[in-house]
Amino acid sequence: MSQRYLITGGAGNLACQLTRLLAERKAEVLLWDIADRPQGPIVGNCSYVQGDLRSLDSLRTSFRRFSPDVIIHFASLLSGSSEERRTLAWEVNMDGVFGLLELAVEFGVQRFFFPSSVASFGSPLPTPVPEDFPQWPTGLYGVTKVATERLGYYYYQKHGLDFRCLRVPIVVSSAAHTGATSSYASLAFMEACRKREFTFRVRQQTRPALVYVEDLLRGILKLLDASEESLTRRSYNLQALSPTSAEIAEAIVDRIPEAKMRFDPDPEITSLIDSWPTEFVDISSRQDWGWDPSFDLPAMADHFIAALQSRQKF
Repeated sequence: MSQRYLITGGAGNLACQLTRLLAERKAEVLLWDIADRPQGPIVGNCSYVQGDLRSLDSLRTSFRRFSPDVIIHFASLLSGSSEERRTLAWEVNMDGVFGLLELAVEFGVQRFFFPSSVASFGSPLPTPVPEDFPQWPTGLYGVTKVATERLGYYYYQKHGLDFRCLRVPIVVSSAAHTGATSSYASLAFMEACRKREFTFRVRQQTRPALVYVEDLLRGILKLLDASEESLTRRSYNLQALSPTSAEIAEAIVDRIPEAKMRFDPDPEITSLIDSWPTEFVDISSRQDWGWDPSFDLPAMADHFIAALQSRQKF
């Protein structure tokens, strides 16, 4: 019998791309988001519902009609917006997840996945960051990520909800937010394909932890598939690759020789990104549920550029 997945933030990049993998499983998917429609193509046995995460009544209606087996909770106000609209950030990122967890218990949801973030850590940080390194974020977005990790653990211990979490590094994807500081790696590939040039606003030596979107999506499902008995923790670190920006530029030029890659570091952007983790200890992810990323820098560059160039032909 196919499982039913309710995905909040269902209009977003990760949710839309995840429908492709869930379609291979013939899963039933309900995408749930405040936006009018999904940002990208969706496939498979998938429906879309517009709703506000802050409305518990709307959520309950969807739970009652759909009876989800698994919750994937992508919905969140991001870091910049969280600083600009703190009240809304708390309502969405904290009140929203509390209501969702309550409904998950009420309706007997089997598993609940939550993506935490490198923003859950402050700075300075050791390299690599240990699995249980103290989390003292400096931004409200990171604060809500840490709080939800702890809240999920509470619901696991006290209410038996099978809560599972990944601390996600910067995601390299064609749907990366163009205005986000963390999107520089994605934009380098995208602009090289589109304009044949890109200017990095970071140092050539800058090297925060990255993960290619294809690896992340398969990692999420791999964690969700793991037996509960195999898990030794509720929140897992994820390490995939940590190339310098100079290495990214070189990988692009190797594949698009006419691309002009320049560096004009912005002190504020550089300071921010250089404060982020460059590498994580993820031994538990590898031992407990078989995390093993497929994409190193050459493989990611090959796959990502081919995908971008293929889209430009249409």
